[in-house]
Amino acid sequence: MEMKDDTLISYLLGEASAEEAARVEKWRAEDRAHEARYQQFQQIWETSRQLKFNGEPDALASLARLKQKAGERKAQQIEITISPHRNAWTKIAAAVLLLVGATWFYMAQRSVPDVLLSTRQAVKTDTLPDGSVLILNRKTTVTVPGRFASHQRHVSLHNGEVFFNIAPDKANPFLIEAGTITIKVTGTSFNVKNKDGDVEVIVETGTVQVSTNGNQTAVVPGQKVTVKHNTNELIKERTRDQLYAYYRTREFIADDTPLWRMVEVLNEAYDSHIIIGRPSLRNLPLNIIFKNDSLNDILQVISRTFRITVKKTQDQIILQ
Repeated sequence: MEMKDDTLISYLLGEASAEEAARVEKWRAEDRAHEARYQQFQQIWETSRQLKFNGEPDALASLARLKQKAGERKAQQIEITISPHRNAWTKIAAAVLLLVGATWFYMAQRSVPDVLLSTRQAVKTDTLPDGSVLILNRKTTVTVPGRFASHQRHVSLHNGEVFFNIAPDKANPFLIEAGTITIKVTGTSFNVKNKDGDVEVIVETGTVQVSTNGNQTAVVPGQKVTVKHNTNELIKERTRDQLYAYYRTREFIADDTPLWRMVEVLNEAYDSHIIIGRPSLRNLPLNIIFKNDSLNDILQVISRTFRITVKKTQDQIILQ
């Protein structure tokens, strides 16, 4: 069903007949694209109402000039059809306001700068304009747009680690650039780490498309993909533990987790330098949950569990 702009103007002005109003409402309900167009129309109209005009200009001449200017800027995407019937002058004024508003709206969208989200020693949660939630681990830098462009949501993870909980929107995919890879989703939750160009993607819900230089793979819950710096190989495997989530859950969950893996995560979480002094200790399985525990307390539990010694020097901790 086609919908003329002058009918939408009448509807917005509250001057549409019952039949016209019913047609508009049916048109809005039958397709999400129609509703999106109406919402854009309404936003432009509401903004345009705040604009002030001095004097009494020739409305038709103003309309022609504004259409020409808007066309030159490629800002005008709404073709106005003026009806000669009921309250024509009101509709002409509304059309003029819509044209001015459309130009302003277009320029305002282009002028909104990107936003740099950065963390140092604290975890941070941020909500994007579309409702998506980002949880940034320490020492993380992400660039997000001040306002998402139509048909695409795009962010860049420069370094660090982020858990993404993406608001569903199949019409507008969410794209994340991290190192050499691109991650594409429409509504899901997953963890992305970019450490010195090595990228790891772990999926918790939904399906994530990961691509790099022509190679692509789909990742589902319980799987992860890693891409090493300066390579095109997508290495997909099963997620073996939940330790990656420590920064947002404040828990270290070990389930038959080898000691070397726990040490790796502890070094990252506490900025420590723990070394396993004997190769025979590396794969000892750990089964425990640490919640809000200090590094000292965790090391003491590990020491008692495996009956090993924790030796501290000036710049490192040795398990032996």
